[in-house]
Amino acid sequence: MNYRMLARDKPLALIADDDASLRIPMRAALIRAGFDVIEAADGQMAFSLFSAEKPDLILLDVIMPEMDGFAACAAIRNASGGEYVQILMVTGLDDTASTERAFEAGANDFVSKPINWVMLGHRAKYMHRAGRAYRELNISQQRLAKTQEIAKLGNWDFDIAQQKFFCSPEVRRLLGLESGEKGISFNDFFKNVIVQERDHVSETIANCIKARKPFREGYRIVLPSGQQRHILNQGELLFDEKGEPEILLGAVQDVSQLKHAEEEIRILAFYDALTGLANRSLFLDRLNQEISKAKRHKQHFALLFLDLDQFKRVNDTYGHHIGDLLLKNVTASLQKCIRDTDTISRLANNDSETIVARLGGDEFTVLLSDIDEPENAAVVAKRIINEIPVSYNIDGHDISITTSIGISIFPTDSSDAEELVKYADSAMYHAKDNGRNNYQFFRESFNTAVQERFSLERDIRKALEQDEFRLYYQPQVDLASRKIVGAEALIRWIHPQKGMISPDKFIPIAEESGTIIDINKWVIQTACRENNRWAQLGYPQIRVAINLSGYQFANQNIIKVIQDALKEAHLDAKNLDIEITENILMQDTDETIGILQEMKDLNLRIALDDFGTGYSSLSYLAAFPLDILKIDRSFVMGCTQNKNNLVIIKAIIAMGHSLGMTIVAEGIETKSQLDLMTDFGVDEAQGYYFKPPVTPDEFILLLEQGTL
Repeated sequence: MNYRMLARDKPLALIADDDASLRIPMRAALIRAGFDVIEAADGQMAFSLFSAEKPDLILLDVIMPEMDGFAACAAIRNASGGEYVQILMVTGLDDTASTERAFEAGANDFVSKPINWVMLGHRAKYMHRAGRAYRELNISQQRLAKTQEIAKLGNWDFDIAQQKFFCSPEVRRLLGLESGEKGISFNDFFKNVIVQERDHVSETIANCIKARKPFREGYRIVLPSGQQRHILNQGELLFDEKGEPEILLGAVQDVSQLKHAEEEIRILAFYDALTGLANRSLFLDRLNQEISKAKRHKQHFALLFLDLDQFKRVNDTYGHHIGDLLLKNVTASLQKCIRDTDTISRLANNDSETIVARLGGDEFTVLLSDIDEPENAAVVAKRIINEIPVSYNIDGHDISITTSIGISIFPTDSSDAEELVKYADSAMYHAKDNGRNNYQFFRESFNTAVQERFSLERDIRKALEQDEFRLYYQPQVDLASRKIVGAEALIRWIHPQKGMISPDKFIPIAEESGTIIDINKWVIQTACRENNRWAQLGYPQIRVAINLSGYQFANQNIIKVIQDALKEAHLDAKNLDIEITENILMQDTDETIGILQEMKDLNLRIALDDFGTGYSSLSYLAAFPLDILKIDRSFVMGCTQNKNNLVIIKAIIAMGHSLGMTIVAEGIETKSQLDLMTDFGVDEAQGYYFKPPVTPDEFILLLEQGTL
C-alpha cells in the first residue's frame, strides 16, 4: 500500500501490528477519537512510515516479524523528530520485565491485550495532547535558549533552603564555567570573577538574601583563555507561604560591548584626539577632585602649566602636519620624564598610570599630588625642561623646541581650581619673560626656596656628625610559614628643624655631593649593630638587608667597610644581605662582578632590588652572582588590576627559580596581592599588609610575635 502525507487537519496515528484483524478495530477506535490513521504490518515498515509521515501517535505491537516493537520504538526515538512523537506499546505479554523494557526503549505508555477500544480512544487523545504540550515546551525552551544566546543572557536560581544551585547553559558559557553533566555549585558561580572583586560580588548577593531586597551588580570575569568579560548580574527573591526567602532567581548578561561603547564615548569626551592625553574637561574634573582630597587629608599639591616656546614658528615654517607630529613627540617626552608616582590628570583607575593633560594648542598641564615641599615640583619641572629640547626628526626635519613652565601650589597660592590654573598660567608667562626654557613659581618666595634645596647638602654632612639618621626595619616574611625571616633596613633622616626627610629627597643630593659614601658606611655599621643587639637579647637571628647606593660603587671600598662592620658587631655574614639596584650592574661590569664575588666569598647574600623597572635581562642575571630577586612593588601593587603585570611576575618568578634564586615580592598591601604571590610561588614578601617600616624597638616587638 502506498501512503501519502496526509493533511494535518487531524492528528495522524500510525498502527503497527502484524495481525490485520487487530488493526481494523484499532483503526476504528482511533478514527472515532478524531485521528487520521495509517498502518504498518511490521516494525521495519513502521519505521519507514514514521520517517516519511511523522505521525503524532504510534501504536506498536511488541511481537512483529522483521523488527519487533521494542527495536522499532528505539529506532524511532533515535531518528530525527522522534523525541516528540507519542508511542503506545501494545502487548499481550503480562510481565513486569516487558513493561520495563518498553519504557527503556522509549515508550510513553503501554496497553495490554485484550484492548478496551473505548478507553483506547480516550488514551490516544490524552497522549496526543501530552505530546503536543511536550513539543511546544521544547520549542519554547529552544527559542528561549537561542534568545538568551543572542542577547548574551542566562538565568540561574539558588534554592536557599536546600542550598541547591541551577544555571542555564548560557550562564555556563558566559561565565566560562565547565559544561556537561557535572553540576555547578553556588561557589563555582564566582570562581572566574576577578580576584579583587570576587569577595564584594559574593557579599552583595549574600546581603540581598539578608536584606530581602533585589540586587544589581556589574563586575568583570576572566575566562580560562585569559579573555575578560564585563558581566551584569541581577536577582530577586521568591518567598514561601511563611514569608521566608525560598529561592533567589537571577539573570546574568554579557555587557562587554556596552562597556566598550561606554569606554569609546568616555575617550571621546575626556581625551585629546591628537595626543591621546587627558583633555581640558578631564583635567578640570581631576583638579577639583584633587582639591577635595587635599583639603580632606591636609595635603599640598602643585599644578604645572607648560607652553612650548615659539611653537607658532614651527607651524608657520613646516606646516600644521609637522606641528601635530611635534606635539606627539613632546607628549612622549613628557610621559617619559614624569615620575610614575606623580598624579597627572587621569581617569584610569590605576593610580600609577601616567597621563599628561593637553589643554589645547601647545599648552599642557601636570598635576603633582601630595608634595611635601614646593621643591618637589621644581625637580619635576627641571626634569621636563631638560627632556623636551631633544632634537626630533620629523619627516626629515630636525626640530628642537623648549618649554616654559609656571607652577602654582595648593593651598598656598589658592584653594580654587580656576585661580590655580590662572596663577600657573601667569607664572608661565613670567618664565617666558625671563628668557624662556625655565620654570617659575607664582609665589616668588618659592623660587627662592628652590635655591635653598642646595643647602641640604650642608645639612646632610651635619646629620652624619650629629647622629640625625635612623634606620627603620620592614619585616620580610616567609610565605609558607608566615614567620619573620628577615628585615630590610631603611634609612630615615630626622632633621632637627624640618622633621622627617624622605630618602627620595636627600639621597640624590648625597650622591651628587659624594656624602653617600659615608651614609652607606653608617647604614652598614648600624644595621650590623642592631642585628647583633637583637641576638644578644635572645631573639632568633634573622637576616637584615641593606640597600647600597650605586654611586661610584667600585670606588667605595665597600668590602672592607662590610668586613669591619661585621667584625665590630660580632655578626655572622650569613645574617647580612646586600641589596643592589640595576644601575650598579650597568657600571663597569668586570669590576662590579669582582666586588660582588668578594661579597659572596664573605658568605653574604646579594639581592637585586626593584627588578623589572630597569634594563635587566637574562644575561645580567646569569652573569652576576645573585641570590635573591626582588619583584618591584609597582608590579605587585598593580597585579590584581593589570593582566600584563601577572604575566611579567610569572616570568620573573620562573626566571629566578630556574637560576636557583629566592624570590621576594615587595609592596604587598592587600590580601588579594598576597594570595596571588603565594599561588605564583613567591618565597618571601614584605609590605604594608604585614607591617610598615618600624623603629628598632618596635621591631623587637615583632620578633617577640614571631609571625605575621
